[in-house]
Amino acid sequence: MYGDFDSPVIKNFKNLYDEGYRCILYEVDKRDNLFTVHLKNFQNEDTRMFKCNPDEGAVLQNYIDRLS
Repeated sequence: MYGDFDSPVIKNFKNLYDEGYRCILYEVDKRDNLFTVHLKNFQNEDTRMFKCNPDEGAVLQNYIDRLS
């Protein structure tokens, strides 16, 4: 599960990362029980957010933690 870095969620994150977006926060949203990633591009001060289910979120969280 945690090694599945070829998932669509990881690919979406990689695309945003390549565009200069960096994760500033990830959390499980208590209202909808979805994993939420907050991203910011510090060059143009733009922010993005995307959500996925908790299982995909666990894989994404592991991927983001490995980037640090």
